[in-house]
Amino acid sequence: MKVAALLGLSAVMTGLPAFAAAPTTYRIDTSTSQGSYLATGTIQAVRQGTLGAQLSGRVVEVLVRSGDTVKAGQPLIQIEANDAADAATASAATASGAVARLASARADYARAQRLRAQEYISAAAMERIEAALHSAEADAQAATAAASGARARAGWRTVTAPYAGHVTDLFVTPGDLATPGRPLIALYDPAALRVVAQVPESIAAQLQGAKPASLAVEPGQPPVQATHWTVVNAVDPVTHSVEVRAELPAGIHLQPGQFVRLRLSLKTATAQLRIPARAVLHRSEVTAVYVIDAAGAAHLRQVRLGPIEGDNVTVLSGLQVGELISLDPIAAGRH
Repeated sequence: MKVAALLGLSAVMTGLPAFAAAPTTYRIDTSTSQGSYLATGTIQAVRQGTLGAQLSGRVVEVLVRSGDTVKAGQPLIQIEANDAADAATASAATASGAVARLASARADYARAQRLRAQEYISAAAMERIEAALHSAEADAQAATAAASGARARAGWRTVTAPYAGHVTDLFVTPGDLATPGRPLIALYDPAALRVVAQVPESIAAQLQGAKPASLAVEPGQPPVQATHWTVVNAVDPVTHSVEVRAELPAGIHLQPGQFVRLRLSLKTATAQLRIPARAVLHRSEVTAVYVIDAAGAAHLRQVRLGPIEGDNVTVLSGLQVGELISLDPIAAGRH
């Protein structure tokens, strides 16, 4: 009897549907906040450039490769320039001869002063000796300056790094002819980076430069604050936009050429839709939320999101005020 009752109760429970608890929901509303503009920018190095040759000669040795990290003053490329070395040697010899002649002229002038004091030589002879001394001084100065310049030009045989940085490109190989103005190597300094973005000229007048700009590096990551940013006072006649440059703090691991989003504060306040970030479902390239209809059914809807502020995220499109969304997208999909 008991066995039959248990079997009957089991049959009844098996026939009943299994209900899961309904997921928690959130009703969308607007919130007023400081207006902002989201601009797409590019990372640039504040110090970057292409090094060229300052004299002609064959490239003897390339001491670095693309991607290498170099220190300030480190040799990068060796150029064969025997003419410059010979000219430096000749100029040094000329300078030594001029200095020797100056020493002799000074000694002659000192003797002439003693003789003139005893009236052994005339005033005219004294003037000629003094003029010879001034001429020797001028010759020595000119020869010394020429030797210094020749020595500096001889040092141009070695192309060195003007600052610490990373090598990005090499434009020559050993055996190539280096000529003045020809690019040899490109490098940049990763310690000082900035964001360069274009903003429509209609928005430029509304920018609030007193407040820091924020840089969205990666989805889900806190934004990077750029406290120093400026607007270049020139309008591009083709795109009708102005350039904004935001200096980034040190220690940011970004690469020149990388695209980022730069949020700039405006002088006006705007009403925006914000939802809890935990309600968003990320699947590959799709960003969506589950919208709950009047019958309680969950429907997946793709949305476009803005910046994350704390636990909330701004909704740019895809949702309307008053709609109900699920705070647990995984449970909503199962339900």
